[in-house]
Amino acid sequence: MANKDRRARFNSNPVAEVRSFSSPASSTSSLAPSPGPPTPPLLPNVAFNSPAHSPNLAPYHSPPHPRVYTPSPIPQAHALPFIPPAPLTPGVYIHPALAAPSLRYDMRSHPTHSNPPLSSAVLATPASCPPLPSLALRVGDLPWLFTVLPDARHSPGNAFVTVQDVLVAIYFHLRIAVKGDEYEAMSKARKAEIFRAFESRVSTDAIQRGKGLRRIDFVGGRFRAQGLVRAQSKDSVWDVVITN
Repeated sequence: MANKDRRARFNSNPVAEVRSFSSPASSTSSLAPSPGPPTPPLLPNVAFNSPAHSPNLAPYHSPPHPRVYTPSPIPQAHALPFIPPAPLTPGVYIHPALAAPSLRYDMRSHPTHSNPPLSSAVLATPASCPPLPSLALRVGDLPWLFTVLPDARHSPGNAFVTVQDVLVAIYFHLRIAVKGDEYEAMSKARKAEIFRAFESRVSTDAIQRGKGLRRIDFVGGRFRAQGLVRAQSKDSVWDVVITN
């Protein structure tokens, strides 16, 4: 029969039958596999000169810092009135005799004409200008604030604080007994320092020892007041500068 010789035949390399569709010329090329993309030519050995050494280029300069953008003011229908800012500190000046570092007062003793060396006229002078009915003070770095008020026993009829009022108030403020929780709030090293100051102050005086710790035991041996300066944290408070 004629159909006996009809058999299916398969190419041993089917990939070779695939034609390239990139161009007409490639369609008539050999059916052999493509050898792959050509190797690119080597780059020439080029030496790059820096701008500073190049004769044809200007030297390089770093760009300037960008300017800060400042927005234009919003136009107003009417000009706003100028309101001056409130002063940070009130216009109060302390008496020169009390201003640091001119004061020489040993706070261990009650103020007298020799401690500090001030005349009766100066002691009766207002402690501030303008004269004030009260002054808030703090001694050194102690945590207690106190207020000085006019003392009628020293300046009868005065409605303002005098120089003597300030000195007497400092003295009695440091004689206030210390509470237990105030002492316990201190560190171990601070407690030891306070106890040494207490022992040095009372020595063998049984009466003073029985009264216990006083605030003067917290000044750490800095018994001399040099004067007053305005506190940085509060405008209405004056710090008493103390030293050894």
